[in-house]
Amino acid sequence: MNNKLNNMINAFLANTDAKNEKELNEKLQEFIKKYNAGEIEYENTILDDAYELLEKAEKARSKTQAIKYAKEAYNMCPDCFDALLFQVHLEDNPLKWWKLLEEGLENEKARLKVKGYFDKDNIGHFYGLFETRPYIRGLYLKANYLILDGKIKQSRDICKEILKLNKNDNMGARYLLMAIYAYLEEESDMLKLYKKYSEENLEILFPLFILYYKQGNDKKAKEYLDRINKANPDFIKFFKGTMKENKNVPEGYYSKGDASEVIMYFKQYDFLVETVHTINYYILENSKKKK
Repeated sequence: MNNKLNNMINAFLANTDAKNEKELNEKLQEFIKKYNAGEIEYENTILDDAYELLEKAEKARSKTQAIKYAKEAYNMCPDCFDALLFQVHLEDNPLKWWKLLEEGLENEKARLKVKGYFDKDNIGHFYGLFETRPYIRGLYLKANYLILDGKIKQSRDICKEILKLNKNDNMGARYLLMAIYAYLEEESDMLKLYKKYSEENLEILFPLFILYYKQGNDKKAKEYLDRINKANPDFIKFFKGTMKENKNVPEGYYSKGDASEVIMYFKQYDFLVETVHTINYYILENSKKKK
């Protein structure tokens, strides 16, 4: 949802007297009907104008032009934190993008605090609020950049902050944190996180497998390896060299339980995988034969 549409919905609902979820949904349907018919009157805010500039930046034909529009958007309205994140993505110099991101996050946090978004009622729901969603994206970007720079413990702390601010974890910071815990061999914290987000997928199970492999706990390592192969049959095929790419999944995306998930994992979490250079022999030796 874009900023303008979000504001239009909020303004529309502010003038309603919905008493429960059913009535609220009815009002939302009424809004959609009027919006599609062009019957909603609305005057752009400066933030709306900034997001429109950002949209021009995203569609720009050159990198120079894209940065120009993004800078204009952020200078016009610092509330448009997405415009700064867009600049970070386009910056080639790591020292410059790091400074840009660090200062941007610091300023954005201060701004959100002044506006009351760090109040107790909002903590845990940041991605559900349009106004605080870009801040979560910025923190996740920072966590990944810290990994690239080998600052694993700092990335761990950022991931924990993300989960504190946004319990539903729409960005998937829990997956990165699981990999970090496996890297650092922090079993206790890892198991607490696993208990909180119990899932049977590669991003959850592989770190647990690696943890116990590193600890020399064959029983548990083999248990999680079996669960990985059950959750994603293409995992063992990858090591056997018989895995076929799922061409139905668009580039940059993945589908849980198939080849695209395996490819994604070994690219995105290479910092963990590269700590166990001979793991392929162990996996082939200890994976159950599939009919």
